[in-house]
Amino acid sequence: MSNKVNNKNKKILVVGLGLIGSSLCRSLRKNNSYDNINGHDISKEVMEYALDNNYIDNFELDLGNAIEDSDIIVFCVPVDQIKNLLKIAKSFFNGNKVFTETLSTKKTVLDFIKDNKFQDVNNFILSHPMAGTENFGIKNSLDNLYDEAITFISPLDSSKLDNINSVKYLWESINCNVVEIDTLKHDKILAAISHVPHAISFSLSKMINDLNTNEKFPWIYSKGSLSDMTRISNSDPESWANIFSDNEGNIIECINKYLEELKELKSIISLKNHDDMVSFLKKSKPKK
Repeated sequence: MSNKVNNKNKKILVVGLGLIGSSLCRSLRKNNSYDNINGHDISKEVMEYALDNNYIDNFELDLGNAIEDSDIIVFCVPVDQIKNLLKIAKSFFNGNKVFTETLSTKKTVLDFIKDNKFQDVNNFILSHPMAGTENFGIKNSLDNLYDEAITFISPLDSSKLDNINSVKYLWESINCNVVEIDTLKHDKILAAISHVPHAISFSLSKMINDLNTNEKFPWIYSKGSLSDMTRISNSDPESWANIFSDNEGNIIECINKYLEELKELKSIISLKNHDDMVSFLKKSKPKK
């Protein structure tokens, strides 16, 4: 690992035991990252499932008590839930706990910090593991979801180095490749590499549904290019609606650029200019 911190003897609390949170617990368990893994979720049934399947060692119904009894806290919840959790967590800011999260957008967290005048908070390090599937919920969790995943971390200007290293240890201990990026650039980058691809997939799948193509050819989603492009359209609609709303400006900017590219391609196709078409397609090859 790139840092010398070893937090194995610390108590870690994972808040939100859906696909991301429960997979994190399972990965931490598999890699023996921490001696004690605690869990919290709005559903007692989910917490009991996690305990019964040895994903966690304990769970606590009261979030404040759960934070009090933990050293490292990871929020793995949808963006629309984070603000209420931060209201509980804020009394522990600049204390001896370390906070991080897994949100796909950072605007809500950064707005909360600014609005509540916590710009000097030194123990909240933003994170975003680029891991997931089109499935959701604890029963779809995986113990290898994070293997070799890129994980962005975005320290605040006031973040303490020890706290940054604690968060790096967390992700590196489950075989993630940690990349540090600026907090303000995160949402713009994610719009291009994650949010708009999901928007395109949702739109394409809706178009196919509206044409009733799958009724005539029920096998179309089984394999092939359509299957590849629409796989992520099976993702949780509620979670993605919240992501789209939270990162509205950056997503609209990227969609507009994408529409410009489609408009150009449409024009080239309609003019039947073979050389221009080949040139466009060559330029579209992914750069590696």
